[in-house]
This record gives sequence, C-alpha cells and structure tokens, in this order.
Amino acid sequence: MKLKTGFFVSFEGGEGVGKSTLMPALAERLKEDGFEVVCSKEPGGTPVGVQLRQFMLDHAQTFSDIQTELLLFLADRLEHISSVLKPALAAGKIVLCDRYMDSTLAYQVGGRQLDSAQVTYLNELVTLRPQLTLLLDLPPEQGLKRAAKRSLPDRFEREALAFHQRVRAKYLSLFEAHPDRMRLIDVCGKQPEQVLEEAYICVKTRLEEVCHA
Repeated sequence: MKLKTGFFVSFEGGEGVGKSTLMPALAERLKEDGFEVVCSKEPGGTPVGVQLRQFMLDHAQTFSDIQTELLLFLADRLEHISSVLKPALAAGKIVLCDRYMDSTLAYQVGGRQLDSAQVTYLNELVTLRPQLTLLLDLPPEQGLKRAAKRSLPDRFEREALAFHQRVRAKYLSLFEAHPDRMRLIDVCGKQPEQVLEEAYICVKTRLEEVCHA
C-alpha cells in the first residue's frame, strides 16, 4: 500500500532504550498491513553516513573544536535527506528513521551544552520534518547497562552519567514543547512486545489523522 505523500516517523531516545529492537519489528507489523516501509538511521543511512558513523562513534576519536561533531552530523543529515528520505517519501512509503533532528538538540545542546540558539538555527535549516516522533524513555543508568550488554561502549556511551542525564532532560523538554508531533513511550520494565504494541498504536493513529486531514 502506498500513501500519497509518504509518512515519516523518527525514533528518539538515549542509549540502550531499544530503538534498534523496536524499528524492525514495527516495520514488519506495518508491512503485514500492506504498507511499503523503508528503515534507515542517522548517522549511517547512506554510504557516506556509514563512514561517518564509524568515525564519530569510535571511542578513540577526539575533536579539537567542540562544534566539529555537530557539523558532521548535520552534513550526514543533508546527504541522508536527499538520497534516502525524500525519494522514499515521494514514492509513498513509510520511512522509519533511528535518530533525526531531535538527537542533535538532545546530544549537542543537552549533552554537549552547546549554545541552544545556534544549534536550533542550524537544525532548522533542515526543512524535512517527521510527521511523528516516538521518544523511548528510560533512566540513563538502566539504558547504559542495556547498551553494555550488546557491545563495547562507543564514544557516546563512554560519556559520564551526567552527560546522559542532560540528554534525557533535553529529550523530555522537547516532548513537552512538541506534543503535536512527539509521543512518549516509557519502556522501563516493559517487554519488547509491549513497547511494539504501543508504538504500533501511535503510528496507526497518526496515520489516520494524516490521511483524513
């Protein structure tokens, strides 16, 4: 089933909240309903993004200027939009994306404590907006323990707990500021199947709203 203009869903949250588990399961559920679905991520959704992801998540990587990381993420997003997101949406597909513009605000403004006005300005140069953002929420202490079980910590996962607490606080403030676009899913103590069901209901509800608007 194709939509007239496609449907863009972004997935947000701190480390270890379960985005990479939820997304493919939700994609399969939507495909069973007859939709065409594309899954992508930032960084890493394009050939350029794959290289940037390896570079930026490498725990040995350092930057002499604190804004270098921000600009690399934004460059990856522009490439991702033009080569993956816009074509898929134009073809009437549902796009599920692991991290998007809210990650920039949460990690760069919240975590890195960069100037909010500057980051917001640069972020808003990207005009493609998700129609729905699912924010998976979990205390960072629990999320980091989950992340440690799946692989060696990357450069972000190695940050101090205070960094991750600031990221979470920024995410929650974004949710409060954008209740029309964002839906909060508390994943604490829930099985993947429960989270999937909540996410599926959120997507189908928003799809109906968009289709009948």
